Amino acid sequence: MHKLLICDDEIKIRETLYDYFTAKGYSVSIAENGKTGAEKTEDEDFDLIILDVMMPVMDGLTACKAIRKHTDTPILFLSALGEEDDVLKGYKYGADDYIIKPFPLSVINEKIVAMINRYKGINRNNQISLRGITLDYGSRKVFCNEREIALADKDFRLLALLMENKGIVLSRETILFKIWDYDFDGDERVVDTHIKRLRKSLGDKAKCITTIIGTGYRFERED
Repeated sequence: MHKLLICDDEIKIRETLYDYFTAKGYSVSIAENGKTGAEKTEDEDFDLIILDVMMPVMDGLTACKAIRKHTDTPILFLSALGEEDDVLKGYKYGADDYIIKPFPLSVINEKIVAMINRYKGINRNNQISLRGITLDYGSRKVFCNEREIALADKDFRLLALLMENKGIVLSRETILFKIWDYDFDGDERVVDTHIKRLRKSLGDKAKCITTIIGTGYRFERED
């Protein structure tokens, strides 16, 4: 489930976007101004951020600039300001895309899917490839340097979660929630067991997964 942050001061737009994207299966968080939105990005990880340009307390451009100081999460501007200078300013402040109001919800959804997939490295063949590891969602197969490796379902999902969040530290608690859901009531160290097994399967690519002592794990971006 992808997680979106929607920042807009117009309650009708917030409600419309919230209802639409939750119905599409997204997890959606709401902010009524740029300051609240920027603060949320310091405490939570999102797959994509939607910003209005004209907001009280802190406008979208200033919020975008603040957010870019600590994350490269895709940012999509929605704005009634449609002049060329307005759009260029949005990109200058760090946006990945810019849509002028009014807008078809279906178009926004397609843009969001494309932006998230591009950010996470998922290509049109429904695969994600990073550092010599290719994970195919359709066939549920994993290849290391073109050599297929066999993974149990939870190990496959664990690797997918880590790769989709490359460069981000995932706590054991987060991993448990994403992979085991709410039903798990055992020891969170079960994550360590699965990481150990996953590393063994990855062979010389095991170094892609870094242990963050006292916190969790991270799939590294670069060699």
